[in-house]
Amino acid sequence: MKRKLLGLSLVVLLLSALVLTGCSTGGSKKSEDAVVEDTVVEDALADGVLSVGVDDTYLPMEFRDDQNELVGFDIDFANALAAELGVKVEFKTVAWDGIFNGLNAKQYDAIISSTSITPERLEGFSMTDPYVANGIVIVSRKDATPVKTFKELEGKTLGAQIETTADIAAEKLKVEEGVNVEIKKFDGMLDAFAALQGKQIDNVITDVGVAMYYVAQNPDLYVVSSEVLTNEPIGITARLADTATTEKFNEAIKSLQESGKMTEISMKWFGEDMTKDIDTKLVVIE
Repeated sequence: MKRKLLGLSLVVLLLSALVLTGCSTGGSKKSEDAVVEDTVVEDALADGVLSVGVDDTYLPMEFRDDQNELVGFDIDFANALAAELGVKVEFKTVAWDGIFNGLNAKQYDAIISSTSITPERLEGFSMTDPYVANGIVIVSRKDATPVKTFKELEGKTLGAQIETTADIAAEKLKVEEGVNVEIKKFDGMLDAFAALQGKQIDNVITDVGVAMYYVAQNPDLYVVSSEVLTNEPIGITARLADTATTEKFNEAIKSLQESGKMTEISMKWFGEDMTKDIDTKLVVIE
């Protein structure tokens, strides 16, 4: 993207620093979904293939282009990661609301699909160090009064992708702040922004990278109207027992950061580097 990120004006309780054993887009899934009883440690890369689960509706992170090719920041990152690890990569597309169950069912080795690092996920899954910064924001139409805070959503409709951290945060804030806002759930952000454009909803809440991408594509239509409400950097998600695989991922991420490859991918998709000096202190809405 060609616009600068908004400054982080974090408005919720600062949690303890992320232990780096392991942040639309993406989403949250409760830790009870994790298969914690499966303690057999396997090398997910032993067959020479990294199988990756992605939700292909989350622009600019992972989506289909006009030729139906799978593209996006996470796709480029996963390809670079596989090359660094010396393995092939295979992508398996899956709806976001089933992506964590698919991982636990061993349908793929890892999720590289804008997965925000959250305390719940750190309990239920093995997550890597963060590889890109992330937080959630509110998007407004330019022809409407911009919504700067969640309280200003009173009497409005708000779109969110189902089971993402933005969706869950919106539901919690609705109760905690006593805001009369109707939250409409969408299977993907494409549908949410189409509804916003068609004035079927008043606002959207989503990851900042996703929001800024849509704004850059339609600067006369959308505006990121709030500050960044959370700090939920993005990491790779593996099964809880796959700690050895997570360690390999972390080594590869570090190498890609040091070589400048992560900066190159970030500049391609965001117009700025969101992969350096990532704040690992989680700030989530509980």
